[in-house]
Amino acid sequence: MEKTDEIMELNRETAMRLWVRDFGKVSKAVDFAGREIAKGAYNDRNSNFGWNVDHILPQSQGGKTTDSNLICCHILTNDEKADKFPCFVANGKRFEIVKVQNHYEIREVDGSNSNKKEEDTGKINFYDSASGVRYFKDLKGIQNKPRFVGSVQIRIKNLTNTAVVDFIENFFDEENISYSLSQNYYSTETLITAKNYNMPTKDETGALLDKCVLLNTYMQYYFCPIGYIDSYEILYRVDYFKEKREMYLKAQNISFESPSYKLNNSLFINELVIINTEAKDKVQPNQYGEYTEYGYIFTKLKEDLIKEVKGN
Repeated sequence: MEKTDEIMELNRETAMRLWVRDFGKVSKAVDFAGREIAKGAYNDRNSNFGWNVDHILPQSQGGKTTDSNLICCHILTNDEKADKFPCFVANGKRFEIVKVQNHYEIREVDGSNSNKKEEDTGKINFYDSASGVRYFKDLKGIQNKPRFVGSVQIRIKNLTNTAVVDFIENFFDEENISYSLSQNYYSTETLITAKNYNMPTKDETGALLDKCVLLNTYMQYYFCPIGYIDSYEILYRVDYFKEKREMYLKAQNISFESPSYKLNNSLFINELVIINTEAKDKVQPNQYGEYTEYGYIFTKLKEDLIKEVKGN
């Protein structure tokens, strides 16, 4: 039996893996019914972009919790679909569930393919003066809006293979990344900083936290035990600025003060991250320091990485 047909636990880790399968690295996407969803808004009914994972063939009809029978969709889409079979309406569109070879698929009844990516009509034609000036005026109107900046700092002691840096860089493909290296007689320290200057909603804060938890899992259960690094620490913070000018002046001076002098092989987050993500239900802000340890990992990935290490 192939791995994609294995019965699995339907949790956040599974959901994140299915998101990458369905949508790749993007942080926002459109579900089969045409509703916009955000990666960081998993299971969040308070978000306009909240989504979860649904069974294509309902469990009431014998549907299994396997990769081939799961699909990422907006929470409202899931609610409207419910256990209806074989036909249902979601977002004002009619769909049917059909069997294709050994699995089931959702197809729009009128024949149009709602999964088909539409052409991007939002691109600015800067060769057209009216279009360019209109775009500039739109930008002028949002300069005084509050800004949230997400910053991640990864400290690595005694890096033995720079492929680890390339691996981390791929994690933060939507962030601005900088590097530095320091060394003394006893050790070297590699410093990687990733910053996202466009985090207007809690969804983006949550999406960046998921990246940090994912990286924490790899660092702790693969790169450390296999000997590519001696130790590490991940610090994730969100900072608030009243408007863009203040952000320009202060964002470059955001400082990371480690919770201790040694690297702790864990993830730490500040209070703004806690109160704007699901972390608020798991940890309380540290009363004696700026950062709170958030040593969570993806359990299934951890188990698979341990097997990979043993295989080596």
